[in-house]
Parts: sequence; structure tokens; C-alpha cells
Amino acid sequence: MGQVFAGRLNQRITIQKKTVGRDSWGQPTETWVDVHSRLPASLKTINGSGFVNQEFVAGGAEVSRATASWRIRYVEPVDASMRIVHHRMPRYPDLIYEIKVVLPDGVAQEFIDLGAAIGANKG
Repeated sequence: MGQVFAGRLNQRITIQKKTVGRDSWGQPTETWVDVHSRLPASLKTINGSGFVNQEFVAGGAEVSRATASWRIRYVEPVDASMRIVHHRMPRYPDLIYEIKVVLPDGVAQEFIDLGAAIGANKG
């Protein structure tokens, strides 16, 4: 039921984590570092009407967010502080998703479903 078939993993994603450091002036910097590069993945669900939330940011502007579910083969580490970079066809820019929840398949450790959001702050 929960198997991962290679033919369905037709997308490529990179999982990144945020690192904090200091620049040459001693000022704090944040960068994203690849944890897992170009993993085969499938986009299981993305829905505009059922999953879009309206959120308000400073100034009262509305920002739409859509949620998606990505399935990958089991890898570690992956957690909700990380983000997904979806590598699309060369002429299209990459999309960035915030990982909201990590759902491993349980005992078998064959796959992980990643609940993610896109839209508000680009990861």
C-alpha cells in the first residue's frame, strides 16, 4: 500500500537546512545548506481551494499559501526546520517549500511524506 515505485518519483528536490554564522564584519548571517541533493520525489497533493489559507502580514496585506505533500525514499536527517527546493525544468525557476511536518511510513522505513507549504515567505 505505501510502497514507493520508481516511476512515480518523477520530480527532483533538494532538502536544505538553515545555518547561522557571522560575516567578516561580525554580523549574523543565515544561509541554506544542502542536506540531501536532487532526491527523486513525487508531488502527491497540491490543491488551491482546499488547502489555501489567507494569512496577514505587516501592513495587512494578504498572502496566499498552498500546501503540498511530497513523497521521497527514506533518508535521514529530515525535520520540520528544513525546506524543500523543487527543481523544475531548466527554463523555470526553482520553487521553495517550507517543511511543516515529516511523516515517516512507520516500521518499514521505505518512504517519508513531507507536508510542505509554499507562498508566504518562500521558505
